[in-house]
Amino acid sequence: MDRPYTICHILSSLNGKISGPFMGDGGVLTAASEYGRLRQEMKGNAWLYGTTTTKEFTGHKKPELPGENSFVPPGDYVADNRSLLYYVSVDTEGEIGWKSGRFSIRGNDAHVIEILTEQTSTAYRVYLRKQKVSYILAGNEALDCKLAEEKLYRLFGIKTLIICGGGIVNWSFLQAGAVDELSLVLAPAADGETKQASVFERAVFLPKDVMVGFRLKEVQALKDNAVWLTYLVRKQEE
Repeated sequence: MDRPYTICHILSSLNGKISGPFMGDGGVLTAASEYGRLRQEMKGNAWLYGTTTTKEFTGHKKPELPGENSFVPPGDYVADNRSLLYYVSVDTEGEIGWKSGRFSIRGNDAHVIEILTEQTSTAYRVYLRKQKVSYILAGNEALDCKLAEEKLYRLFGIKTLIICGGGIVNWSFLQAGAVDELSLVLAPAADGETKQASVFERAVFLPKDVMVGFRLKEVQALKDNAVWLTYLVRKQEE
């Protein structure tokens, strides 16, 4: 395999939501703790998040961009390929205001890698280089998930990638055939909300009427009535 083994690891309500009022239930706190423990035990080389989640983690800081006449060498930029853990952020529009190439996530120190496209501005790439933030270009206009994973594997030696993103990031990689396993922690709560994000959601630019099937790998009861489901993604030839 010329890309990392990729696990989509998600905490959700019983009605498939990944945020919303259900998060205030006492039982969800234990489920969230179990979710974090399981992620640590997976020993992934990198954790991947979408733009919205990363904005929340970084306090919605905006980048301080240089002038329009800035020059940047073509291609990818590798500031650190020896880190024990990487924080990978999908950020095709160049919106995240990083202050450093190191970021602490859930008590874990990680080197930051941004996933951009060829359309991401030159000024933002210059900004990332100044902050010592690595970046890869994956796709001409839209995100190419498989190419992104291939570069993460080749340039940074990432063998196991854990996707902890929002619904759009999760579905984008799954629909592209770039996910091998689904790890789903079900919290014992629901809220009936319809406007909150779900485990998988299709971006408007992606094809419609695409279905992905799974094969059950394991079911495990967790503390305080939470459940851990693991599935292998069924490939099209199965």
